[in-house]
Amino acid sequence: MTELQLKERAPKQTSMRRTNVETVITNARIVTGHEVFLGTVCIQNGTISDLDRTHSHAPGSIDFDGDYLLPGLVDVHTDHLEKQIMPRGGVFWNPVNAVMTHDVVLCASGTTTVFDSLIVGAVGNPDRRKLLPLMIDGLREARKAGLLKIDHLLHLRCDARENDLIDLFTDYINDTRLRFVTIMDDSARRDAERFRRLERRKGVADAVIEAEIAAVPTTSDCTEDNRRRLVELCRLHRIPLASHDDTTAAHIAESKEFGLSISEFPITLEAAKAARAAGMVTIIGAPNIVAGRSHIGNVSGKLLAEEGLIDIVCSDYIPSSLLHALWRLASDPHGPGLANAVAMGSKRPAELFGLADRGEVAVGRRADLLRVAEVNAAPVVRSVWVAGGQIL
Repeated sequence: MTELQLKERAPKQTSMRRTNVETVITNARIVTGHEVFLGTVCIQNGTISDLDRTHSHAPGSIDFDGDYLLPGLVDVHTDHLEKQIMPRGGVFWNPVNAVMTHDVVLCASGTTTVFDSLIVGAVGNPDRRKLLPLMIDGLREARKAGLLKIDHLLHLRCDARENDLIDLFTDYINDTRLRFVTIMDDSARRDAERFRRLERRKGVADAVIEAEIAAVPTTSDCTEDNRRRLVELCRLHRIPLASHDDTTAAHIAESKEFGLSISEFPITLEAAKAARAAGMVTIIGAPNIVAGRSHIGNVSGKLLAEEGLIDIVCSDYIPSSLLHALWRLASDPHGPGLANAVAMGSKRPAELFGLADRGEVAVGRRADLLRVAEVNAAPVVRSVWVAGGQIL
């Protein structure tokens, strides 16, 4: 039987002596960074103080009844907040209310640390361009008022085609919560065929698209200068920087030349293999893995998983997809197993972005924990703890 099918109860052993323990969770199927076992976890002063394979009878202990105990997920890319603040084109919602809804949805999805992915610049989309200050202000106000259940960090996605990108970006470069930057280049100059697909999805007429592609050799733009300046700023402030939607090995080589260390959403097998060969970390969207395919025809996450080319999984645009994708990877008989799959959405992103205090069920780590039941072969979040406090 697989790890996901095992449902035996923990042996009724006598627990070791514990004192001054705030919370004891027992009879849990504990998912650490490298194995899964039945046992007990103790939480003291917001951190995991003890971890063993016994069954506790301590008064007030929480019996998981064989449910899984996972580390809280660390989601490094979700644009869910954008959809809450602008639910329809031209409709702008109250920023604090939008942030609170976003926060609760993430919590219920098993995420305890999120990198809110906010767009900086948006060529051809003036409504979307207005969102950045609204989202930043909403997050600050909600945090100041103590309304947030989980930890929110910033991931800025920079449209390299935007003329005033650097001015927009430098307004937030000193924000202590800024931990991740992605350079986005959807220009015809970089990839004409992808440019066609994206513009057609927006409803742009073919004649307009082809005219822009034809003009590339005779026009100049700010993309390369923006990329160079972003690299300089992020290096100065020690912020990890990613490329985005890489299509070819040449794109990967270009990113490495600029000093980028992360490939976010490589859209072909060629690019993903090149990223691995170049020593870059690869981030893949969970919806692709859950659906078994990309919704816009890019390489499937399933194929990348089979090739061993996924380092980190993020929710992308569906918060609940992250846990489901990790479960899907673990359920594959040829997959990485539950412990390694869960690490792709917890331990690995925490390590990559310097969050050494979380991301793993281990003694001394912050007690960001999930109780997860399996219902019809799918994971269901039943309870959530952040720094030892139960928030769901």
